[in-house]
Amino acid sequence: MEEVMKKERLMMILNAARKEGIDEITVKEPYFQKDILDIKLDGASYKVSLRGKETFNFDSQIENYWDSSDIPGFQEYKGCLISSGLIDFDNWDKFVEWIGYLYQSEIDPGLSSRSVFLTIDTNLAYFRFFSRRFPVETQHGTVNDTYFDYLLSSIVESEIDHHIREKYDDSDLKMLGMYTKIGDLRFNFRNRGRLMTRKAKFATQELNYIRGKLNAARIKGSVSKTDSEKNDIRIVESLEHFAWDRNIAVALISADRNMGNHAENSEIPYFVLELPHAIDKEHTVEDKTILNLLHDLALTFGAIRLDELETVLFGIWGGKTDGDYRDESTKVWINPNSKIYAGMKRDIYIINNLKKL
Repeated sequence: MEEVMKKERLMMILNAARKEGIDEITVKEPYFQKDILDIKLDGASYKVSLRGKETFNFDSQIENYWDSSDIPGFQEYKGCLISSGLIDFDNWDKFVEWIGYLYQSEIDPGLSSRSVFLTIDTNLAYFRFFSRRFPVETQHGTVNDTYFDYLLSSIVESEIDHHIREKYDDSDLKMLGMYTKIGDLRFNFRNRGRLMTRKAKFATQELNYIRGKLNAARIKGSVSKTDSEKNDIRIVESLEHFAWDRNIAVALISADRNMGNHAENSEIPYFVLELPHAIDKEHTVEDKTILNLLHDLALTFGAIRLDELETVLFGIWGGKTDGDYRDESTKVWINPNSKIYAGMKRDIYIINNLKKL
């Protein structure tokens, strides 16, 4: 059985597992069939056990192996843990204080008479920062992302868009199919985006969120396609000019220390989020985070396998649309021999027919 499902509907799979008495699920990557994490269904919560960096030391000596740079590794895995909200930035508590102060300055004329406009560097789009991390609970109360005004640099847009270009061709897929046990993997990857393209399309959904719900003003800038450091300088310079021309306060959020230095030299308030180094292996999370995690892993790795459920979640497949990216959909394949097959088939039939009414 195959069904394209929005991220929220993946809860049906977890509920079906509970009904069948399956309380632990192993998630595997598709290239070497290695376990990358375990999910224990613990009442309304989920206990997630992570794997270490050594898990992603894939064998690069396989004769005639396809482009190894296109195999997601530990950094991509770590990116999914951050974007899903499973793990925090190392200095998240300090950020909470910082954003709380900014909000106070926004509503208290005694602190500042100028409006505060937030903006991000390119790297935070890949972590789905605003769409996934807010609201934030501070000592001053709940801070929603909609409490601020926003700017978005065209250079940030261009840096992400520049990576949406490469697809798997037939030779890639032939090599890929030689080393996978997922029988229909090549069919689902055919003519679909390679790793950098998938990651950039993921980040584009954050830009859509900032342009749409947060109604960001767009700042134009000249992008360099070869020098990211030059782009960082140009982003900061454009922010500085925009702030001076309109007498507003601009605050930059980044995960790049150099970007923070550029902002400091231009006297632009900024906060540099620190990527986590030592990562705890055990985490307890709620529904929203586990659904984010399943989606992000499926998209980044192209597909993930849920062993105990005999189920595969495909992040890319033939016929995937821009709407599927917006809805954060995956294509779910369930083996007819799976314990959850009958229940899932029945529930999907009911839901699809209710949608027709």
